[in-house]
Amino acid sequence: NTNIAPRFGQVIGSRNTLLYNAHSYHTKVPPEAIVPFIEHFTSPGDLILDPFSGSGMTGVASAMSGRRTILNDLCSAAAHLSYNHTRECDPDILLETFEKMASKLEPTFRNIYSTTHKGKQKGYVVYTLWSKVYTCPECRKRFSLWEAIDQETGRLGRSIDCPKCHQEIKRAGLKCVDNVPVLISYEVSANGKTERFEKTPSTKDLEYIKSFTKDDIQSWFPEVPITSEREMYIRCALHLQQIHKISDFYTPRNLLALSLLWEEIQKVSDERIRHALAFAFTNTAWHGTRMRRYNARGGQRPLTGTLYVPQLSSEANVLEVFRNKIAQLRSYYTAFKNAPGTPPPAILLGSATKLHSIPDSSIDYVFTDPPFGSNLFYSDCNLIWEAWLGAITDGTLEAVVNRSLRPQNGGKTLKDYERLMTDSLRELHRVLKPSGWVTLVFHNTDPTVWKAIQDAAENAGFEMREADALARQQHSHKGYKGRSGLENVAHFDVVMNLQKRKQNSCTAMLKVDDATLKKVVQEVLKDPEAKLKGFQWVHSSVLRHLVTSGFDLSTISFDRVKRVWEAATSRKSRWARRALK
Repeated sequence: NTNIAPRFGQVIGSRNTLLYNAHSYHTKVPPEAIVPFIEHFTSPGDLILDPFSGSGMTGVASAMSGRRTILNDLCSAAAHLSYNHTRECDPDILLETFEKMASKLEPTFRNIYSTTHKGKQKGYVVYTLWSKVYTCPECRKRFSLWEAIDQETGRLGRSIDCPKCHQEIKRAGLKCVDNVPVLISYEVSANGKTERFEKTPSTKDLEYIKSFTKDDIQSWFPEVPITSEREMYIRCALHLQQIHKISDFYTPRNLLALSLLWEEIQKVSDERIRHALAFAFTNTAWHGTRMRRYNARGGQRPLTGTLYVPQLSSEANVLEVFRNKIAQLRSYYTAFKNAPGTPPPAILLGSATKLHSIPDSSIDYVFTDPPFGSNLFYSDCNLIWEAWLGAITDGTLEAVVNRSLRPQNGGKTLKDYERLMTDSLRELHRVLKPSGWVTLVFHNTDPTVWKAIQDAAENAGFEMREADALARQQHSHKGYKGRSGLENVAHFDVVMNLQKRKQNSCTAMLKVDDATLKKVVQEVLKDPEAKLKGFQWVHSSVLRHLVTSGFDLSTISFDRVKRVWEAATSRKSRWARRALK
């Protein structure tokens, strides 16, 4: 019934699916979590809009459900991902084309990623571990971080023992003086068998790695600048990593390898296959950066939602990363099919504040996952992909709240964010059919950001009708910090269902006093999930209850809810014990 908001309570999305894992992205709503909303609010053949489409998961869910879709985003990287996620591709031709490329490139790559086994046999490098080098404040001797950690587990505490003088020293404040290869993982093939080995780089290995220079690369690679005019440049202290251009995110060896791979992709004549290969390449180019974290337990990858360069980074053999991605995409394109008679989504590149190509009252339903204030800076994090694609996003209209970049230098304030979100929601109000619905996925722990999104929806002409929860099984850099308690970061999303108002009248939001908040927390704690999922779940559930009931969230800080929760779950709390019965 499209006149009634759904009451799903909580929708769960998994990251362990072919549809989800086709390409890395900073944050995604899994398609299976979108489908229930699409099926509730629309009928087959209806037209759905996602104005902040990101990786295009709304398009995937819509196409498989037999709905038409328009995907819009400000970022060219999002258009690239949306196109390749929602267009069918012949998986066998894709694999065949890759194999031809690989057979041509492999001799060169075996030379680029070469080492020796026991000084004799030729080995093929899978990855090289690089470590920061520091000066001990006690003995003044240099040491690599790799020497100071538990190499079996990769665990690293706030303090370490200097491997030279064995004094305990704090990691904070250590001065980095170099970055060097400390471990090579490689394969040796003989007699029809391939074995994996690890070794400390020899002098010959170090000399060979050092012989690669950016100046010697003949093929094209991106030299797009990244400066202090970008939020993530400041937050990630990229100046301390000597990163001033996109090419600086790579070792010279990986930059050479990627440039050769990209050059070969451009020679493919079949346009759909070439786009699919570029899709695999952008994911590979991300893994090929210095951002790829070493993990002793496996699963090495950069953190999503940031440009953080770790102290221990894994220089991957990019041809093998690309090979693995092609295998994943072959499975993806085998599984992904548009519903019969359903055209692929239309893809628009531009601001959600200016949906000029979409007529008034033409959209049946909107599902979207908009920017969360200061949590993610998509245009910054997409820069590596977009530099290779040759299409850089103008972040002037990006709806964000800058914390590090000052307004006088181009940073945006909370008022700027609210204005952009209001303008975007007004456009949604214009293009939606009468009494149409917007499902808006949102999370933040800052009450002022919540207030901004509430006011934006109200001022644009929408009425909050019901809220659900979404448990994402993938976390960005911020999400992992929230789960671990390092930062106050929302771990579960609130899914708000907004209906286009018939009249211009506004309803005043209610204020949340202590008694009301205590009562809501008590109600949430009655759910058995509260004990299993902890405070992150409780926080999102409290927000969901308050939003649904029309309360003003401007005073509902993460810490305020946490204090009430801690009091409620303490043994001394009588009313908490009653709530948990």
